[in-house]
Amino acid sequence: MTVRPIAEQLGLSATPVTAAMMKLEREGFLISKLHRGYFVPEISIQDMSEIYEMREALDRLAGGRAAASAQHFAIAEELRANCELQREFLELDDVDAYRRTDVEFHEKLWVLCGNKRIRDTGEQLLGQMKLGNSLSARLPGRVRKSLEEHLAIVEAIERADLEAAQSAASRHMASVRMTFMTSISEPEES
Repeated sequence: MTVRPIAEQLGLSATPVTAAMMKLEREGFLISKLHRGYFVPEISIQDMSEIYEMREALDRLAGGRAAASAQHFAIAEELRANCELQREFLELDDVDAYRRTDVEFHEKLWVLCGNKRIRDTGEQLLGQMKLGNSLSARLPGRVRKSLEEHLAIVEAIERADLEAAQSAASRHMASVRMTFMTSISEPEES
């Protein structure tokens, strides 16, 4: 795809379309080829595994920083409020709303930990992560397990226990990663 036809179809100048395409490229949703335009790349199982690995490292850092923060009680309170929303959506069996609040939990963790680089890197990976989240959130038991894991992170932050917060965040993302990898490697029943 190229910028000009998209801009014409949308009735926009090329500038905002180019900016949007460049953002999608930075987030890994498009690749550009000189004089040929933009293409949607295939995301492999290995790509998803690497994305989850990065998220595990980011959430571990963010959890530790949040626990070490002088504002750890306020951070835990905000994250706990998000977990209560997650619980409400689970009770309503609203998987889409649950997924949104799950993503918001991690975004809040990245913002509240006070490290702009963690936040920016997390946001950069977020779009790609949504591909995996949409699958794993529909697996039996995964969302309830994620909520329990989120609460373990919150409780460690509340106690200002840096190591426990890091460990809980790491365990959570490793568990999500394992669930995703297992689900895509199992043959579908016919």
